[in-house]
Amino acid sequence: MKKLVPDPPPALCVGPGLSHEEAIKRAAEHLTKAILDVAYLPDPPEVWHREMLNRAVLNMRMSKALLSLATTASPVNVPG
Repeated sequence: MKKLVPDPPPALCVGPGLSHEEAIKRAAEHLTKAILDVAYLPDPPEVWHREMLNRAVLNMRMSKALLSLATTASPVNVPG
């Protein structure tokens, strides 16, 4: 029987042996790609769709910044 769904690319595979650092690095790479991909979307005609898209991009950028902070040996702390 032929497979209906192809295997994911190696960059998407999560399995035994994936280190914490490598997982964070891959997550940051995927966020970067998502942010770049969103930049090529046309502006939605409805204002609330545009606002949703802008909030999603902002959340992706904040997530990427937090991942960068998590991987950098830095004395910066995020207050709780």
